[in-house]
Amino acid sequence: MRAQNIIFGSRVVRADTIVQVKWEASASEYITLVVTGGEEVHHQARRQGPDDQSLTERDGTALADGLLAAMASAAALPGTHLLVLHEAGDLSPDGTGLQWCRTALGSTGEGSAPC
Repeated sequence: MRAQNIIFGSRVVRADTIVQVKWEASASEYITLVVTGGEEVHHQARRQGPDDQSLTERDGTALADGLLAAMASAAALPGTHLLVLHEAGDLSPDGTGLQWCRTALGSTGEGSAPC
């Protein structure tokens, strides 16, 4: 998945190195990925625009669960894939306005496959 963070930039994290996905109220703008070895990678998870408010606990948990489901779904497909968090507005299934989308590994994630 592509972890994007305003402070640390963009980083690709292999799904098979992720040992935990979590959201914490104290860092409500980030989904935290704990990778093998204990390193934490913080992914910016914030809506853009006039209501660019921090995530609620329900929203953060839904995005963390959605990432795990997207990873499992992509693992069942042939080839390599990249998961990118996109704004989906009212179309997001969990009501967060954000959704994990699958794209080709070499892509920037801008033209993602159907979410």
